[in-house]
Amino acid sequence: MLKTLTTHELKILRLLEENSHMSVEEIARDTEIEEDIIRDIIRQFEEEEIILKYRAIINWEKIESPEVTALIQVNVIAQKGKGYNEVARVISEMEEVRTCILVSGSFDLLIEVSGPSLKDVSFFVAEKLATIEGVEHTRTNFLLKRYKQAGDTFSASAITHRLPMII
Repeated sequence: MLKTLTTHELKILRLLEENSHMSVEEIARDTEIEEDIIRDIIRQFEEEEIILKYRAIINWEKIESPEVTALIQVNVIAQKGKGYNEVARVISEMEEVRTCILVSGSFDLLIEVSGPSLKDVSFFVAEKLATIEGVEHTRTNFLLKRYKQAGDTFSASAITHRLPMII
């Protein structure tokens, strides 16, 4: 069952989502909620897995890295009694997969994968992803440049460092 949040709880989540390093003292100052109450709410959110983990958003454009990322659109044949959940579970358990979400539109799942090279990601799609029972069709889009992620905008400099493509 989904949990209904109070206005205070929602404020705390929004602040932590924006800055996971925000201290209890800073949250108390911004929300006018007592520090002990904030600590209890955060602890409860962690125990209930509402807060799963605290993360940094990395601007990989500023680091020399051969890793490539692809966004893959997946059409799925829904399984009787299971819908898309079983296929999504199998895909989500693969180590190359960073994100797997159910969407509406011309495809069913959108997944984000990373690998050391274009060849490795292509192998993953052809030999692992496409062979899963229920996967009907895939469309792979290699990420060239990230401008914004999770609400944070990266610098949009004119210089783009892209991996060379050899065809």
